Amino acid sequence: MVVDNFGCAETQRVVASFRDRLPINILVEPTPGLAQARNAAVAATTCDYFIWTDDDVTVSPSWIRDYESAFERNHDTAFFGGPIVPRFEGDPPAWITACLPEIYTAFAGRDGFADATMFDQTSPHLPFGANLAIRAAEQYRFRYDVSLGRQPGRHLLSGEESDCLRRICRAGGTGLWVADARVDHWIDAKRQSIAYLWRYYTGVSFGMSHAQLTRRPTKPRGPKLEIRWQLARSNTLYLWGRVTGQPHVWIKALKRSAELSGKLAARRALQLIHRQASRSGE
Repeated sequence: MVVDNFGCAETQRVVASFRDRLPINILVEPTPGLAQARNAAVAATTCDYFIWTDDDVTVSPSWIRDYESAFERNHDTAFFGGPIVPRFEGDPPAWITACLPEIYTAFAGRDGFADATMFDQTSPHLPFGANLAIRAAEQYRFRYDVSLGRQPGRHLLSGEESDCLRRICRAGGTGLWVADARVDHWIDAKRQSIAYLWRYYTGVSFGMSHAQLTRRPTKPRGPKLEIRWQLARSNTLYLWGRVTGQPHVWIKALKRSAELSGKLAARRALQLIHRQASRSGE
């Protein structure tokens, strides 16, 4: 099942070209947003397991077979994940090469778990959506939060799959790492930039902060001045790291600044919603 989330004629043509070789179907979901697209696929599909991937990865030759074997050996496991290895277009900037472990997740990199790794509600890290399988019983029950995930014209929001897996774990489900089910993730030149990193980490922080705040019954409160102070400090460290040519310093500061900016943006968005709701009730 290929979900076309933009009604693109090229997507329709490519899918049609594979129909003589694959049992492939296309679903058009007109409402933009990755979480919307995932939910549409779930609603339109009857199966035992969902295996998720993206349009910018290359899967290993045995990818589906590796997942199928894991399903057969682990009937009680709710979800599975596999390695995602970034593959850069051309030669990436020196600062990416030097700091890649620190920014691996910005390129959807996920690796390093042993094949026997289990995931539950205590796990600090979970599989990513570009290489993820979920048992249908859990996937039908736990859909994706449409306030998260990539959406046109907004921050580089993400986290809808992690949020889904966290809810599965809180309900008692567990996950398993499938080390052989590997995909390579294509990183084009546009994403090999400081601007992309800023948008990514701001979006992740905004999305998760927004989701947390919207689940609270009252408008957001707390030490906003403290967040602004931390942001000013991180911005200063970023500039100092750039001037002194220390990528490990300024990358860390950039991530922190972006995360704090995302939190502040989420607070402003929720405060605006509360003000508008108050005015409409007057």
